[in-house]
Amino acid sequence: MPSTTIFRAALLTSGFVAQMAHAYTQVNIASPFMYKNIDPIVFPGQYDKSHLHSFFGSDAVTINTKTSAELQKGCTNVENPNDLSVYWVPTLLYQKGDSREPVPVSRFSAYYSLGDNKAEVPIPQNLQMVAGSATATTADAMPAEAHSEWFCENGGGGEADKNGFPGSTCSTHLQQLLYFPNCVNTETLETAYKAGQPGNYKACPAGMKAMPQLRFSIRYDLRKVLPDGWSGTAPLQLACGNAFCSHGDFINGWTEDAAQNMVEATSSKNKFASVDGSLGKNGAKPTCKSADADPDHGTGDFEESVAAMGKRSVPAAGWTSRSRLARSPRA
Repeated sequence: MPSTTIFRAALLTSGFVAQMAHAYTQVNIASPFMYKNIDPIVFPGQYDKSHLHSFFGSDAVTINTKTSAELQKGCTNVENPNDLSVYWVPTLLYQKGDSREPVPVSRFSAYYSLGDNKAEVPIPQNLQMVAGSATATTADAMPAEAHSEWFCENGGGGEADKNGFPGSTCSTHLQQLLYFPNCVNTETLETAYKAGQPGNYKACPAGMKAMPQLRFSIRYDLRKVLPDGWSGTAPLQLACGNAFCSHGDFINGWTEDAAQNMVEATSSKNKFASVDGSLGKNGAKPTCKSADADPDHGTGDFEESVAAMGKRSVPAAGWTSRSRLARSPRA
């Protein structure tokens, strides 16, 4: 798999991105509601195994969360009251003195069904998904189906550095894209990707049906924390390692009526479709304040999370590769 910046350029040159302008819906989140070293999908019930993650969506998530019903009891910072899903990614960090701090998020967007045909079934209740791989240390090791990309929005960036990040200052935001499976067995909740690629997907595997495809789009604002920019190796790292370990996690918390309405968002091409539901309309600002549901356990500090995982030292920002902080290929 090519480096992420080159991969992005290849998509633009080939017209691949233009092909993806099919029907879709979108929900936006202004910022993470917490940073924490938990992962209820990969390390359920364990506080000392996961690297640091940035969490968006329902604040009912804890180390033991398994169901949509649990998430639907929480407060969501999604700008759609019907979406009580929880979304999380490894925290992106920059060097600040002797410590590493989270890079501010300008906006997290969850797109559904961008570049796909009409879904056959809604995203099932209780569905859990992971895209990408926390153990990847090179571009070739990244799962190709996730189409993970890092690039500069509105120019800048140049060629990718040895860690997979843009090799020079971004004009505005650093952006990441990540695609999730779009096929599901509604009985077992097993997921898979369709054959093909975004803009030219084929059929689902036998025994599965097409559901709306989730895509993460995350915009990071580096201008205040790195005002002098960079040239060469970006002074950045993910909590799991370099850019190639990029991954995302999702537990569905959409209300059942809104999830069903989402299917219609994929029924025609070249059109945005607002997904509303019994709790309100898409775009409505959160009316509650999200907070950590389990503040007495785990940590939101990067160095503390590394120490909890038994590491003796924290690597310098902008490093090539080393053993992953996580112990599972799906972390």
